[in-house]
Amino acid sequence: MDELLSIESDSVRRFLRRWYGTVEVVNDVHLDTSSCVPAELIEWHAAAAHARGPVTFQDRPVAPRDLAPDARGMLEFWVENQNGYFWAIDLNDDALQVFSREAGESGWAGTGEALGDFLLHCTVREAVIGGASKFTNFVDISEVNDALESFEPLKFVALCSEEPQVRLWCSEDALVRMTPPPTGYATPDEGRWMLTFATPSDYSIERYASRFGLKGLAELESARVELPYEPPPF
Repeated sequence: MDELLSIESDSVRRFLRRWYGTVEVVNDVHLDTSSCVPAELIEWHAAAAHARGPVTFQDRPVAPRDLAPDARGMLEFWVENQNGYFWAIDLNDDALQVFSREAGESGWAGTGEALGDFLLHCTVREAVIGGASKFTNFVDISEVNDALESFEPLKFVALCSEEPQVRLWCSEDALVRMTPPPTGYATPDEGRWMLTFATPSDYSIERYASRFGLKGLAELESARVELPYEPPPF
């Protein structure tokens, strides 16, 4: 997935085409926005509208018709699924750096990502979280390199709504979200990582699952851990 390793202005569109496919005709999509909305954001909504199916499953973008800056020029455009965190850009900032804040706070903190990179980051993250073809496994630290053979780390750092160790990886046809195990799955001193593998189609996920001895749809289904909201299976 070279669009994720060498990020260009069309990386979101190329990734969405690769992962979901595209449709030519789009119905009931309103992309009318004020002139203050940056091109990167308009293009993201246009690309998402042409994807063959939904592209966000947990966090969500602000609808184009609702995009409006506040009195300070902050344009809020992305929202965490529990309304606990919000992301915005400062329209007075030519670099379009993304800022975040937690619910109940008035100040914004820099994320270190520009708008285009942030939108691609969240699009990839959502693809793993919402993927229909995926499985999760818990891996000892000493085995991580073998588990991630053929994968390369993406440059994105964790969102403020995630644990800071969270990372994303990609191979030529798959994604991995690497996180510390949540409470109930492993204790902090066990030295394990939780790896969620996702692909855009069922045929290729099995070759990654075979690295862990998982075979067949039944075993793959048993490894579909829907986090962070599904309770531990014990």
